Amino acid sequence: MIFNLFDVTVPRFQRALNVLLGLLEKAEVHFEAAGPGEALSGLAELRLAPDMNPLPFQVQAAINNALGATRRLRGLPPDDLAGLSTLEDMRRALDQALRELGALAPVDFDGAEDLEIVLPSPKGARHLQAQDYVLNLALPNVLFHTAMAYALLRMAGVDIGKRDFLGPLPPRRAGDGTIPA
Repeated sequence: MIFNLFDVTVPRFQRALNVLLGLLEKAEVHFEAAGPGEALSGLAELRLAPDMNPLPFQVQAAINNALGATRRLRGLPPDDLAGLSTLEDMRRALDQALRELGALAPVDFDGAEDLEIVLPSPKGARHLQAQDYVLNLALPNVLFHTAMAYALLRMAGVDIGKRDFLGPLPPRRAGDGTIPA
């Protein structure tokens, strides 16, 4: 099997960003049901630890990592999103990111496996081969920030579980040894 950077990135990023959309929808339902006294606006400052970035940053970072990776793999500079604060801001940004990802095709990534991805930093640039960048930095970062958003919403009392984080799974099949026919 040939390693295809489109297949390893775009569908995985779409899945993670769709999971985030689903989590935010459940959060909105949760806080609306709790009544006007519940602090929906408090989500903007929700953190697991004092030195941790809040929920909007987690969503923003998942988007920036997903779109940044797909742009870098196409030889384009990343265009970091900023300024999310409300559920509506986060939903709108996720919808836009999903539209951008949905417009991509495998041909857009032709030759990407040969790229060296350079990540500038004041401490010194990191140079990674495209496959290493995807597997060791881009994918883990998107999943990390998605998991942090999940944890923050769960901590806030939103009724979500592992299935909400995993997203849709293929249906089970009868007769394959796991389910009686």
